Amino acid sequence: MFKKMTAIAMLVGAFGAVSANATPITAVGAGLAAPDTTIGFEEVALTTGTDVTDQFAPLGVTFTPSVTYFESVSSRPNFEGAAVINFFGTDVSILFADDVAAMSAALTANFGSITLTALLDGTVVESFSHTFPLNTTATNGDNFFGFRDIRFDEVRLAPSGSTSVALDNLAFTLAVVPLPAALPLLLVGLGGLGLMARRRRRA
Repeated sequence: MFKKMTAIAMLVGAFGAVSANATPITAVGAGLAAPDTTIGFEEVALTTGTDVTDQFAPLGVTFTPSVTYFESVSSRPNFEGAAVINFFGTDVSILFADDVAAMSAALTANFGSITLTALLDGTVVESFSHTFPLNTTATNGDNFFGFRDIRFDEVRLAPSGSTSVALDNLAFTLAVVPLPAALPLLLVGLGGLGLMARRRRRA
């Protein structure tokens, strides 16, 4: 009896578990295969030079700080039409309205490195850095970066020095809502009550 109840608890607990390690998406030729949302930055009519903050909030993302809208950045690989650029070498955060399980974006930089960090409720989940060789902005098509296989609600881009960073084709997949932590215990308790009632009826 105890073994059966323990097995049920373990099985239910597995459904509520969340992967412990993110899988970085580092310098690949394509983004997420089937995202819930893709933002190409043509979805909202803005003019070049506009500061981008919450204009894309209806699509599930906001930006902070120092992100500038450009109506056409098509000369870069995997960029088409509009994009956003940070010229100032400052950290930029992509904030998601809901927890996500995966995110990718086309990124280019004029030189130097960028550190990408995934966070959940302000706590670092995973982080990695990538160095962009000088003068490869317009030629290197392996320029999708991001994370998958973990829950997060923010991606922070931290360029080194005065590196300017451009971003396009932002895609993300929403995370599955986890089961409450107490649910496995509740189910085991209900199962035990059912067994006790069955024994009483037999007696």
